[in-house]
Parts: sequence; C-alpha cells; structure tokens
Amino acid sequence: MKNLTWIGIILGLFLSLEISAQEIQRDETFNDIFSRDCCGMTGADGTYSVLLPDGRTVWIFGDTFLGTVNPDNTREKRRPIFIRNSFAIQEEDTLRTFYQEKDGWESSFVIPPDATKGEKFSEDSLWYWPGDGFVENGKLKVFMSAFWQAEEGGWGFRWMRTDLAVFSLPEVTLEKIEHVPFTEGSSIHFGHAVCDKAEGFTYIYGLGEDKKPYVARAVKGSVMSPWKFYTGKGWSSDVKKAQPMLDIQGSEQFSVFKLNDKFVYLTQIGGFDDNTIVSYTSDVPFEGWQNRQNLYKPKVPGNDKDLFAYNALAHPQFINDDGELLVSYNVNSFNLEDLFEDATIYRPRFIRVPVERILEEAN
Repeated sequence: MKNLTWIGIILGLFLSLEISAQEIQRDETFNDIFSRDCCGMTGADGTYSVLLPDGRTVWIFGDTFLGTVNPDNTREKRRPIFIRNSFAIQEEDTLRTFYQEKDGWESSFVIPPDATKGEKFSEDSLWYWPGDGFVENGKLKVFMSAFWQAEEGGWGFRWMRTDLAVFSLPEVTLEKIEHVPFTEGSSIHFGHAVCDKAEGFTYIYGLGEDKKPYVARAVKGSVMSPWKFYTGKGWSSDVKKAQPMLDIQGSEQFSVFKLNDKFVYLTQIGGFDDNTIVSYTSDVPFEGWQNRQNLYKPKVPGNDKDLFAYNALAHPQFINDDGELLVSYNVNSFNLEDLFEDATIYRPRFIRVPVERILEEAN
C-alpha cells in the first residue's frame, strides 16, 4: 500500500507539471492571420501593436518582406529585398499593409527626411526601425529609431537618433516627424516601450549599452514636453544621471503595461543564448520590479543553429475571455538565404499567457 501511495504522489506531481507546461499555448488564430502569402506584408519583425480609439489595432513592423510566398513556402526575391518598416491595420481577421512607393521602388511607410536621394531612392544608408506607439490627443504617435550603415554586412548598422512620427486618425496619415532632443549626449536608446496608463505622466523606456532598461517620463498629454529621467532615487532632467530601473540584461524591444492594478514589465533575458520570456510586476511603472516569472522559452523551427528568437512583446488589448494575455515573439536567421528558402521562419509567432501566471506570487 505504501508503494502504491508513493506511486500516486509521483503520478500526481508528474501530471501537475505537465498541466503547468501546457498552460502557455500557441494562439493559432493570430498565427494564421500573420501567415500570409501575398498582398502586402508576408513576413516581418518588430510586431508592436496599438489599440486605436475606434477599436481597430495598428501593427507596427520593422524589416518587412512584401511580394509572393510560393505554395512550397519559398519566397520570391525582389528589389528591394525588404523594406525597413511597415504598418498594418487589423480588422477582425484581415490585415491591410501600409507602405510607400518611391521612384517605382517599394519603400518603407515612414522614411527619414534626410534619407539618401539619388537617381533612385534607396534606404540602404539611413532608415527607420520603429519603436513603440501610443495614442495622444487623438493622434497616433510612434517612436522611430534612425539607423545608418556604419560598416558592411548585415550587422554593421548603428543607431543615430530617435524621432517621433505623428499620424492623423482614422486614416493613419503621416502629419509630421519631430526629433526627440532630450536624450542627446546619451547612448541610452529610448522609445522601445511606452506606458501611458499611469496618472500624470507618460513613461518612455529604453535600453542602454549595458543592455539594462531605463525609463524617462513626460507630462501626460504632452510627450514632447521636457523629459525627466529615473536616477534610481528620483528624477532628473539630465539624461547622463539616468540609472537602470532594474538590474537585468533584457531584449532591445519589450513591453510595459498595466494589468489590473499592477504594472508589468515583459522582456526576454540574456540575448540569443537564453531568450526566456520573463515578467516582473510593480505598483508603479518605474521602480520596485519584483515577482519575476519565467513564462516561456521560445522555440525555433527545426534544428537550424542559425535561427534565433527575440523581442517578445505583449498585446493586452487582446486578453481573451479565459484571462490569457496575447504575447508575440519573432524568429530570424543569421543566414538571409534561410528566409527565402522557408518563408515561415520570418513571421511573428503568438502565444497565450494566463494573466494569473504573471500576477501570482513567485515561489
């Protein structure tokens, strides 16, 4: 009888672990929406989202493939190979992609005013990769990071500055681009996340060269009013006094959002070697982060060592009736040819994380 009792206990533990592992599931509805073979975006990363006042969602992407994906999942090659950013409006299960055409070339939706202009327009030397967006005073506002090609090769890009693109709604028409002057003289790259759900201030987050998260804030309703930066003890108008809001190294893109009465910081840990999606909670959106939860370790397809998962983001407007948060992450390859041989690699992937997993007390 004692042996049977121990067997029962062991089986119970095994089943509880199995159930725990199954708590986080793929969201096949969203995976299907983004598995596109034509007619706009057919592959992209970034995958920010902003809920618009009329209930639609705008998706904000970085490098974006357009064109056709063949029935065997190979991708046709085009010129340019991809554009640097695109937006898409989601209405139910459809996406409408926003981009430009310049001199007959498919081009990014938002282009730096000082981008190279020659006989043929090109984004090879200067471009925008988007950060987070938000709605302020009836306008969609998106932080845009200007990068330039400092060295040859796919990883030879360098960050130059941060701008703010302002769009009218509901058409999502670009009105203006403003330079963000408050962070000049600092290597902290702000605009990767925005939290506008706190009273009094809009919080803007960035990543330093140390890969740690930093935070600034502006008066609510006026994000281009002078910023102040969190110093670890208070706030300063001097960006050089900024200190990390949490002593961890996380992914470049991340999310900070309000969930019930808590603020949540969701990121991936440790770069390409350990890319576990984790969350922290706090009563305020700038300090006191605790209750770390290791939520999910993203999987890459097959056993290709060139593939990596990165930049998980949360989409709280899509919390479902089961209390599950929608989270996306991206998959890419160090070998560009992989993305033409298998178009399914370079697409956003979506999972569902139970809200209670984030808010429960860590052991």
